[in-house]
Amino acid sequence: MPKQITTIQKCAWGFAALFLGVYLLDYVPEIMDSNGLMFGLFHMTRIVDLGHLAAGALGVIGALTSARGARVYFYVLGTWYLIDVVVYFVSHLNQVPLKTNILVNLPHILIFIAAFWIAATVSRNLSEA
Repeated sequence: MPKQITTIQKCAWGFAALFLGVYLLDYVPEIMDSNGLMFGLFHMTRIVDLGHLAAGALGVIGALTSARGARVYFYVLGTWYLIDVVVYFVSHLNQVPLKTNILVNLPHILIFIAAFWIAATVSRNLSEA
């Protein structure tokens, strides 16, 4: 009988699709402007591309392994994005207006909150995990 996929593994598939989609969007000419900004807001570099690719690939690995593997993925992802938000916010505090700094960080803020929430709450009952 095939092994049933848990809700947290489905979430890992969703996050993998999100990150791989962002990675692929970087190569769509209409999405990137002439200054290398995605949607005119987000500066995308090769290291940022590799980060999105790695987050997507690790999401696939977490989804394929087990509920526990997916949970580890979400804790690692949440930690990584929390560090990213703090470093970016502090390093740009005097370079851009506070409102802009928060808005540019908002996608990453939502990601780390969602990642920690998923890791802490999804598929915690023994019948599903």
